Amino acid sequence: MKGMAKKSEDLLWKLAESDEVDIETRRDAKSPLHRTTIWIVPTEDGIYIRSYKGKKGRWYQEAIANPHVTIRVGRRKGAARAEPEHSPLVIRAVNAAYRKKYGERWPEETKEMFKRSILPTTLRLTPA
Repeated sequence: MKGMAKKSEDLLWKLAESDEVDIETRRDAKSPLHRTTIWIVPTEDGIYIRSYKGKKGRWYQEAIANPHVTIRVGRRKGAARAEPEHSPLVIRAVNAAYRKKYGERWPEETKEMFKRSILPTTLRLTPA
């Protein structure tokens, strides 16, 4: 089982190298699956995502209600658990990762990711 967990973690890190990923969420096991394209960043602390629309974002609301999500790039996909990140130090590291990964190519969109209303939507992804 330990090898399987390592393989899932490696896949999640590999997917995090992509500029954009799709996240698949659902409010509960009986709800329809919803897919949204989002940005993803790796840091020393882990892999993180954040809702561009803040707490109003559908995928974010669904991930909070049901933290079992799927991260997908093309045909590759990894099951993950999305958990809120509360540490100010980690959130600052996530900000730096967004700035480094997206800031030069998409400066205006990247600035939006640092708004006060957006920061609380930072979620850490761990292999499920």
